[in-house]
Amino acid sequence: MKRNFIDESIIEQAAMYALGAMSQSEARAFDRGLDENRAGYAEELAAFEAVVAALAFGAPEQTPPARARERLLASVAAETGHKVPGKVEAQSAPPPPQFRSVRFNEGRWKQVGEGAFIKTLFVDQHKGAVTSLVKLEPGGRLPGHRHLGIEESIIIEGDCHVNGEVLMPGDYRRAMAGTTDSELTTERGTIFVLIAPREVEILEA
Repeated sequence: MKRNFIDESIIEQAAMYALGAMSQSEARAFDRGLDENRAGYAEELAAFEAVVAALAFGAPEQTPPARARERLLASVAAETGHKVPGKVEAQSAPPPPQFRSVRFNEGRWKQVGEGAFIKTLFVDQHKGAVTSLVKLEPGGRLPGHRHLGIEESIIIEGDCHVNGEVLMPGDYRRAMAGTTDSELTTERGTIFVLIAPREVEILEA
């Protein structure tokens, strides 16, 4: 039997309703029509609902990637702040604090030469550079060495003698990579800030 215009409209509405593609107002209107003309609406709706149900099983079964579960559990852990049971979490260094102050009497001085001590303040892993305080006692010295990268220093107090030059408080010095210092000494003692690569080539035996 050929469907009339009203039948075609019902078919279209039933399809949209079964697929959940109607707006709330359209769905409510269809519900009212279903109540008023159940025979005309219900038959078409039942047919489309059967098709929609069959579509859910029409796609081939897929095996998720091996890491899908791990990523899902990690995402849940990140959202909830709880550790994932049975998952061994990789240990990573905590990020450095946004601000840090080191008092002069804090930290540990390490002896690196005759009357020479150094205290590490910050290690820049990205640049491979270390910011330190260097302290030489009166008559102290650092051995001759070659710079493997740019070395910068600012004298804080005392006198610093290097390669025949005398540096005093407030003086700044930069040594380029590949240059050498025959030795570094002081008469009355000195303290200076040093920014240098983590490695240095000592020239003395």
